[in-house]
Amino acid sequence: MKLNVDESYFNWLIRTYFSNPARWIRLQKGEILLKQGQYNNRLYLIRQGKMIGFMIDEDGNRVEILRAGKGAFVGIYSFFSKNFTSIATVEALEDCELAYIDSHQQIITTRGECSLEQQFMPLVMSDLLRRQQELHHLNQERARTLKKLLDQQRLASLGQMAAGIAHELNNAVAVLSRNTSWLVEQMQLLCGDPRFLPIFEIGLNKGRFFSSRFVRSRKKELIQKYQLPPQKADLLAQTGLPDEIIFEGDQLKYTPEELYRYWELGATFHDMLVAADQTTHVVHSIRTLGAQHSQKQSGLDVNETIQNTITLLRHKLRNIQLLLELSPLPGITANKGELVQLWMNLVQNAIEALNAAQIENKVIKISSQFKKPEIIVTIEDNGPGIPEEIKPNIFQPNVTTKVSGLSFGLGLGLTIVQRIVSDYQGSIEVKSSPKGTKFTIKLPIGG
Repeated sequence: MKLNVDESYFNWLIRTYFSNPARWIRLQKGEILLKQGQYNNRLYLIRQGKMIGFMIDEDGNRVEILRAGKGAFVGIYSFFSKNFTSIATVEALEDCELAYIDSHQQIITTRGECSLEQQFMPLVMSDLLRRQQELHHLNQERARTLKKLLDQQRLASLGQMAAGIAHELNNAVAVLSRNTSWLVEQMQLLCGDPRFLPIFEIGLNKGRFFSSRFVRSRKKELIQKYQLPPQKADLLAQTGLPDEIIFEGDQLKYTPEELYRYWELGATFHDMLVAADQTTHVVHSIRTLGAQHSQKQSGLDVNETIQNTITLLRHKLRNIQLLLELSPLPGITANKGELVQLWMNLVQNAIEALNAAQIENKVIKISSQFKKPEIIVTIEDNGPGIPEEIKPNIFQPNVTTKVSGLSFGLGLGLTIVQRIVSDYQGSIEVKSSPKGTKFTIKLPIGG
């Protein structure tokens, strides 16, 4: 997710604070700018070149947490948290030129801001979100490497093979989670207009949980009821904010752009926190795949775990019509991370099948219902179906196939699915034809 930053404001900040040549420094390739644990009261701007940041964990391993180029900031956490201690070692990947300000810098304002934090917050948020995306891509690459290792062995040795990469992933995710939580706290403290804080917190607490069908319906309602232009109605519909927050009588309290901006900030942080939490669980799950028990909670909402899955896979669902028919469900005793992992593997398989088949109108439908004493979840797609010859073995490790160039991605993922369902004394059924595939999962309320 990319946040838009006013380019003219960005350029003004750069000219105002970073254009003094006396505060420019040059580094040659391989030179160290900061060391982990070192005192640092400076905020650096990379004018030219690229830099890498890494931490040394308790086992002495080097864990990459940052790659940054021209226009990016370095030293954000130590500068704005006021502890002035670098959390990472930062090294020049190539010859670099940097500009800096330090903690003694006086604020120069034209907008009435009272602190450097307020002035720089849009840029800092944009930069940290960029880092989060890069860490996400890095973790995806490591996860692909992990899968290759896993495919070489049976489940009995899974934990031993995964331990090294899982440990490395944990360190990167811990940095992401800590910095995201800190940034959320800073946003709540530094929200320029207190009227918008509740809107930010709605996005933060709920995220993007509305279906495309709801957004279309809400947009139509706003156009008809309040005669809003389609573009503005679309922005408001995506937030799901109720009328009493948006309107005073039949007049807008704030501009749709303002409402959407603060809601989007909150929703983006929500997605980051959900992603960090689920990645932590997945790593733990891989380590303990052969374990007999996992920590469970009572009263868990299965529909919420489905929504979490959609949040994590949102970028892959952009070109797919997602139909949700989630009925009210009783709570279940279960491990939230395991259920998210269960739905994620099944939805991921559907996405891969649809993309490989190059179907024009791609559809995935997810439904839930309660038929005593079970919760029933179905996940179906209109893809090419599973070849008959591999249907009996799809839940076995290392089962994957290509038919007419189509990769169905049916390997370790479905083995994990079956293991999770079995742990809950549930059942899983698959029906497949050339018109599509449907998985039906039944989970008893007792967990």
